[in-house]
Amino acid sequence: MQITSFIDAVGTDMMNARGAAGTTVPVGGIAHAGARGISRVEVRVDNGAWQPAALRHPLSETTWVVWRYDWPFQAGQHTFTVRCTDGLGAMQVPEPSAPHPNGATGLNERRVML
Repeated sequence: MQITSFIDAVGTDMMNARGAAGTTVPVGGIAHAGARGISRVEVRVDNGAWQPAALRHPLSETTWVVWRYDWPFQAGQHTFTVRCTDGLGAMQVPEPSAPHPNGATGLNERRVML
């Protein structure tokens, strides 16, 4: 099984005010690598630096891992990209490939106007 991650939501209607620290936008999704598990999920915005996401403890060693990243709000159009690393230290393959014969690869992106 290929290592995979996906952005399910950019919570534009769930922005959190944090006083002097500003407003954050919750970005969340899922990641999976079969029985190898997920050790890390990272998010980048507009081709910037990769930032670590928080992981929820999975229900079992073979279930999807739910992740979340609270992004400091900036108005405008933005592209969010996610990648993950499995429990053995292998990183998700960034180059896209078709599902047949070895499983799809590539990084998931979501463009949002805020």
